[in-house]
Amino acid sequence: MPPADTLERVENIKRHALHGPRITVTELSRSTDWRSQLPSAGIIEVTDRGDTAAWLLSDQDLRALVDGYVQLEEELEQAQIAELFESREDASPLSGGALKDAARAVLRTRKDRLAALVDGR
Repeated sequence: MPPADTLERVENIKRHALHGPRITVTELSRSTDWRSQLPSAGIIEVTDRGDTAAWLLSDQDLRALVDGYVQLEEELEQAQIAELFESREDASPLSGGALKDAARAVLRTRKDRLAALVDGR
C-alpha cells in the first residue's frame, strides 16, 4: 500500500476510534448490521456495560495500521543509524597499543559495573 494511502487509512482509524460507531457485545452477537458498517467505518468500538471491550477493524484498515507501524519503525531505525554515524564522524580508529589499552579499559569498566550490580552497590 502506498504511504499516502496508509497514512490516510491510519488517520481514518484514529478519527473513528475517537468518535466512531459503537456497538454493545449483545448487539454484536445478535445482529449483523455492524458488518455493513465496518467496511466504510474501518473500525467499530465494541462496548460491554459502557466500557470498551474490543475493537473491530476491517482487513484493509488493520493492514494500513500495521504498514504505518512498520513505516514508523523504519524511520526510527534510519534516524538512529544517522545519529550513530554523526556521533562517530570525528572519531579516529585506534590501532596497536592504543587499541589494546582502550579495550582493556572498557572491559575493566564493565567488570566493575557487573561486580557492583552483583554486590548490590
